[in-house]
Amino acid sequence: MVAFTIRPARLADAEALCALHKDAVRRLCLGAYTAEEIEAWLREREPAGFRHAMTKGGETMLVAERDGAVAGFASIKGTVLFALYVDPASGRGAGQVLLQAAEDEVRQTGAAVLSLQSTLNAVPFYRKHGYMRQARSTVRRGGRDLAVLEMIKALP
Repeated sequence: MVAFTIRPARLADAEALCALHKDAVRRLCLGAYTAEEIEAWLREREPAGFRHAMTKGGETMLVAERDGAVAGFASIKGTVLFALYVDPASGRGAGQVLLQAAEDEVRQTGAAVLSLQSTLNAVPFYRKHGYMRQARSTVRRGGRDLAVLEMIKALP
């Protein structure tokens, strides 16, 4: 497996995280969502939102780096995984490492579970890592309702 370094996100990462997020959604979610849904989803994504999440949003953001470049990121708030995205070109393997780091962060708080809303294309990834489906749901992005699956995992 490719070696990644996991570190806390920095404000200076906001542009790279935003660009990676948009690229990952456009390239990895097409097929599970229409092009129109994807563009609505990303319409309001800006680096300022990532900076806000790091400073005032109460989120813990982790970055996976390889050779000094951002290969992926995860965002946690309480016992909820808000985001986990990898660079489609260079992030292969970063998702597993980031998910493990996010679970470790939550475990350190004494929490017994981690929950998330999985995009439809990511469900097999989360199932492979022990997450169980709870319910089908929707999230509102850019004025559109997007289908997601509520998933949960007990943290040993």
